[in-house]
Amino acid sequence: MTAAPRADRLRLLPLGTNGYIPTAGRQTMSFLVASAQGALLLDAGTGVARLAQPEVREWLEGLERLEILLTHYHLDHVIGLSFLPGLARQLPLRIHAPAPPITEFGPEALDRLITPPFFPIELARWPMPVELSPYGLEPFRAGPFELRVRAQRHPGGSAGVRIGDALVYATDTVLDPATADFARGAGLLLHEVWLSDEEAARDDAGRTGHSAAGGVADLARQAGVGRLGLVHHHPLRAAAELETIRREMAARAGLPVLVLEEGAALEL
Repeated sequence: MTAAPRADRLRLLPLGTNGYIPTAGRQTMSFLVASAQGALLLDAGTGVARLAQPEVREWLEGLERLEILLTHYHLDHVIGLSFLPGLARQLPLRIHAPAPPITEFGPEALDRLITPPFFPIELARWPMPVELSPYGLEPFRAGPFELRVRAQRHPGGSAGVRIGDALVYATDTVLDPATADFARGAGLLLHEVWLSDEEAARDDAGRTGHSAAGGVADLARQAGVGRLGLVHHHPLRAAAELETIRREMAARAGLPVLVLEEGAALEL
């Protein structure tokens, strides 16, 4: 575990890198971006459970508020919100939730999910203050972070997110050439790789709403990013297979490609 940032430096802590369900020691999608000025949780899958670990909780010490950005409302990206009353009771939350035209539904989806009989406490009755902040296509701030977003092609819609020139987060999307323009010159591109090329040859990536390895490697090269991080793994993908995919993508992209380790921080 790498220590939390203590200077004006941006760091990324992967909490969950799987799509759909947690398996193989991996949780579902959640990433903590932090600087000395604040912290932003990108998606809130089961990876939020890692906030129970003391070395992860250190990243939240001294925060006035935790900013949370949801890319869409599928359960593997939002179910971890229900963990927060037990893990961060004293920390005010601001949830940046996508609205049309990015997604088909807006923040009202959370009121439908986090309510009896599915969850015993409505958002308005949580032990900490919770602010819901809808966002659309215009740039906006989440605490100290300047964000740009774009709409992606995925069932129900999803958002691609850019944090300055440090990070682009593009999960739950079909391969889209417009992502290369959006990610141009970013230090790190986190892009989903749900399908291997062999699987993509058997299945229609457009139908699944996801991307395949070879196309993502080409996109990263075209975008001129510094590094490519593979996220939203298929839950049945073993570590050895992920490493094979990583090596093949690195050779094709001609740049460093990472399989992110949950709990291990990266400098941005």
